[in-house]
Amino acid sequence: MSDKAIACVKCGKNMEPGFIADHGDGMTVWCCSWVEGTPERSFFTGHKTRGKRLYAVGTMRCTGCGFLESYANVQVSPKK
Repeated sequence: MSDKAIACVKCGKNMEPGFIADHGDGMTVWCCSWVEGTPERSFFTGHKTRGKRLYAVGTMRCTGCGFLESYANVQVSPKK
């Protein structure tokens, strides 16, 4: 995501950066991720991610109408 001001495509007001929280066990909060490929179920971890590229998902929120726009442009796990 960018540090420069972004206008909402719906109403033209300012967008503010953030992320959509993915809640884990207990009080753990994670940023959700985009994972390459189709989902493959895993008994132990929910879905397989080994050997796949993962990108953190950042989301812009409009301060006027609440429109959300998500971006996955920061790689958090290299493909092995």
